[in-house]
Amino acid sequence: MHDTSSEGAPSQAGTGTAVMTDRTVDGRGTVVLLRVVAVLALLQTLVQGLLAGMLLNGDLDSIDPHGHNAYAFEFLVFLQVVAAVLLWRRNRWLTWPLKATIGILAATFAQTGLGLNSALAAHVTLGVALCAMETALVLRAFTLRVAAPARS
Repeated sequence: MHDTSSEGAPSQAGTGTAVMTDRTVDGRGTVVLLRVVAVLALLQTLVQGLLAGMLLNGDLDSIDPHGHNAYAFEFLVFLQVVAAVLLWRRNRWLTWPLKATIGILAATFAQTGLGLNSALAAHVTLGVALCAMETALVLRAFTLRVAAPARS
């Protein structure tokens, strides 16, 4: 049995080789929404890292902005989930954005809990992981190919 592309032609990969299918998604607006919100959330993680670094350097005045920014980040991650749900509703086969954004949302709530409980080592580690997860989401979101609008 040969791996096939989305058009049904045999792929150039050998049997048993992982092949990424070249599928396009419907809904340019929902893809753009996911990309924009994910980029904003990624920028928020970078600001959080900056504020955390300032705090660890002894700038105690950065604790309030760090806390406020955390809630802004949570809101953006929630919007990511909404965008992923909208995208999934138009493309039921496309589940990775929804799974990824729900995972990031769960990690974000855990991150807030760790921060409020002053579990510094775990809080910093999960913060770095959240930055990596957001980076991966942004990169993956920009690989989505949007279907051309139907011409009438």
